[in-house]
Amino acid sequence: MALINKVMGRAEIGGDTSYIEEYLTTDEEIIQSFHFLRDAIILTNLGIYIMDVQGLTGKKVEVKFFPKSTIQTISFETAGTLDFDVDIKIGVKNNIVSGKSGYVHAPLSFKVPRSQSEEAKEIIHLVKEYYLL
Repeated sequence: MALINKVMGRAEIGGDTSYIEEYLTTDEEIIQSFHFLRDAIILTNLGIYIMDVQGLTGKKVEVKFFPKSTIQTISFETAGTLDFDVDIKIGVKNNIVSGKSGYVHAPLSFKVPRSQSEEAKEIIHLVKEYYLL
């Protein structure tokens, strides 16, 4: 079931963070991590890391770091009757992607299975506490 959740884009909460640990500063601590099939979002006390695994072999990894000062908003959509996920979107500056109408600032977005809705609530609280308040 975990593999199916990952393939469908749902996060595994609290997965392996050893890859990113070599990039942490001495006073930086991991708050929580979300791991997808290949990619990951890692919250630290100083900001958010995005790991984007590229290519078929997965040997190439793009890592983006968004410091606290770039994090602007958080939004979430609760799981409905037929929807099995809690959708979370973190609005950040400088996450520029090409869209239909040119370049736009894209939020960092991910899904958490309804069965882990309590963990999703905790993440929303953590983002607010560490980055927005």
